[in-house]
Amino acid sequence: MLDPARLSRIDDLSLLARLVVRGSRSGMHRSIRQGRGNEFFQYRSYEPGEDLKNVDWRVFAKRDELVAKTYQEDTNVNLLLVLDGSASMAFSGTDSPCSKFRYAQMLAACFGYLAQRQGDRVGLFGGSEDSVEWIRPQGGRAALNRLLVQMGSMKPAGRDIGRASWERFNAVIPHESIVVVLSDFLDGEEEWADRLRFAKSRRYECLCLQTLDREELVLPDSDALRFVEMEGDGELSASPELIRFDYSAKMNNYQESLQKTIIQAGAEFEFLQTDLDLGHALRSFLGMRVHS
Repeated sequence: MLDPARLSRIDDLSLLARLVVRGSRSGMHRSIRQGRGNEFFQYRSYEPGEDLKNVDWRVFAKRDELVAKTYQEDTNVNLLLVLDGSASMAFSGTDSPCSKFRYAQMLAACFGYLAQRQGDRVGLFGGSEDSVEWIRPQGGRAALNRLLVQMGSMKPAGRDIGRASWERFNAVIPHESIVVVLSDFLDGEEEWADRLRFAKSRRYECLCLQTLDREELVLPDSDALRFVEMEGDGELSASPELIRFDYSAKMNNYQESLQKTIIQAGAEFEFLQTDLDLGHALRSFLGMRVHS
């Protein structure tokens, strides 16, 4: 149920997310912290020496048994899904199961479903320079379904979201938020240092998931290729064998520089490939949610 080739055939993102989460047993448990919150969770055996205020005396009167109340701690947060909808995200290699955008879209749906199941509010910021989506975080299944429908209608096109939209986003992020950015991050690492400046605050946590196609990392075997810029008019014809070494070196250097920039901005960084299962990204998200 984590295979992107199979999942990409499911158009309904809500159905896709439910299938992934319910069909994956490892780590997909409900994250409940026991503490002194407002919502009663369960009874447990009273431990000698602990505060008698925890004892339910009505149960003791009926059953002559000492039990203590536990409560579900109020740890609900806002989850903001940032989905890159620029044209470069439409790329899909010859043998790839899906485009970068579809892969990121599927992950975002799963994150949203997991968060809603834990009582968190889920919001969306994404798209491209010409079409910016902004849905403020809301709680409840109906709100999540509306968000998933809207996200499912997005099509990658145009250039990256502009500076002005990112400025507004930074100004309105609710406190106590987890921000998950899904992008190929191919538009220059210097831009991300500014876009993610909110991540330095203790009020926020940020996870950046770079989504790339295998053919963007290792050029395919071919006598000649024509490279076409997806967010511009540039074209270049070249032999992969002649440029393979330099290309790989520059891509590795870029990724190292990007990761350093994002970590210095206060965010976490993970690299994903569209032909690998969704498990790694889901575990990264769950680890962040449990410790938030």
